Amino acid sequence: MRAIEVTHPGGPEVLRLIDAPLPVPRADEVRVRLHAIGVNYADVLCRRGAHPSMRQPPIIVGCEGAGEVVACGPDVTQHRVGERVGVYSPFGGAYADELVVPERYALPLPAAMAWDEAAAFTHVYLTAWHALRTQGRATPGDWLFVSAAAGGLGGAVRQLADAFGLQIIAGVGSDAKADALRAAGCAHVVNYEREDLRARLADITGGRGVDIAIETVGGRVFAAVQQALAPLARLVTVGVAGGDGPQPDVGTLLAQSASYATLNLSVIFARCAALIAPSWQALLALYARGALRPQIGHRYALAQAADAQALMESRRSTGKIVLTP
Repeated sequence: MRAIEVTHPGGPEVLRLIDAPLPVPRADEVRVRLHAIGVNYADVLCRRGAHPSMRQPPIIVGCEGAGEVVACGPDVTQHRVGERVGVYSPFGGAYADELVVPERYALPLPAAMAWDEAAAFTHVYLTAWHALRTQGRATPGDWLFVSAAAGGLGGAVRQLADAFGLQIIAGVGSDAKADALRAAGCAHVVNYEREDLRARLADITGGRGVDIAIETVGGRVFAAVQQALAPLARLVTVGVAGGDGPQPDVGTLLAQSASYATLNLSVIFARCAALIAPSWQALLALYARGALRPQIGHRYALAQAADAQALMESRRSTGKIVLTP
């Protein structure tokens, strides 16, 4: 089969298209033939050798895809050959024609969901759900700030927040992305590269501050948000795309009796697996009624994985980036 391998950390140029042997499922695993692959910032960190929980290169990169089950280990009970599934793989392996995962990491898909939508759904919508619900404890009427709001995860957070009845403030890093979100109907958009984020959050919320912040940039964006929290607010780090790690300050949080949390989806799958099935069913119900629709901004062939990751790192992408084997 074809796969994209990283043998040593580096830039997009270290991604190599190779011929790899078909993976063989162990007793509790399934092999999935992929029809679409989601590109995530976690893949970039994995390529750089900087992901906090994925193994170092050499590795076949990729943590998300969608396809059909083509083989099952003897102990598999939840899936059958021919079933449509969305796959989350914190073990890597998704930039390939086929991959193997433990059966609980493959989730059933509705027939109406297209392959590219499914590849743009599994990782980011589950992450968005648990950032907002499990860690953010979202309730209707809350003021929410989400950074990188024009990206794949940001779009998932915005759609879920709208379904939950939250008041959304979308943060982006360019005028072009700000204009695109306003054109899409976002009432409150802040370009934190050009505007005073702390002041704008205070102004939009009438001085109250935000009740929930889903933060994925880190650095000065995190610092500004931390200074703009409402009483009893919840600040949740879901990633650090900006490269500079967040610096939570206990004194600042204590001043508002605010709390700080992180969300790593691989921990939910591995250690809190009972949370996955109900959240997945709730997401599919919202999809079925049209409340959730992945926004796919860019499509590439598998062999163009380096171009896809270069675009993601450039910060010029909008919506989800998808590879097609």
